[in-house]
Amino acid sequence: MTPKKVWKPLFLERLRETANVSRSAKDAGVSRKTVYKERDTSDTFRSDWDDAIEEGLDYLEEEARRRAYEGTLKPVFYEGVEVGVVRQFSDTLTIFLLKGRRSEVYGDRVKQEVTGKNGGPVEQKVTVNFDLGADVRELDRQIAEAEEEAGSP
Repeated sequence: MTPKKVWKPLFLERLRETANVSRSAKDAGVSRKTVYKERDTSDTFRSDWDDAIEEGLDYLEEEARRRAYEGTLKPVFYEGVEVGVVRQFSDTLTIFLLKGRRSEVYGDRVKQEVTGKNGGPVEQKVTVNFDLGADVRELDRQIAEAEEEAGSP
């Protein structure tokens, strides 16, 4: 087991870079259980953790913006030989960014009409909440996985 003085700073550094608890714990040489136990018992560590997650999410959002605006270069192969690259843009990332920043315009909305007393309509407003941060983290994980399968850095 890695001593606290060693693993805590490394864990928080990796958490800032990745916003991923499992990966950060592994890189710091400790278990998820250990980091969560420390989070539950130390207000300072909990605060540092929350700050690191926010910073990590800022980096992730910045990367999502870059990929949405600038795209990513994907290799083009012909008969097994790389012959060039094509720039691909992500409409999905653009949608997530718009929903996150302009939810009043681009957010998911549901309007439901229910028949009330004497057959009259009863208007209901339904708010759909979602965790954009979790959606973006999952999307980034899928992108990283696809890039790894394609052999991209």
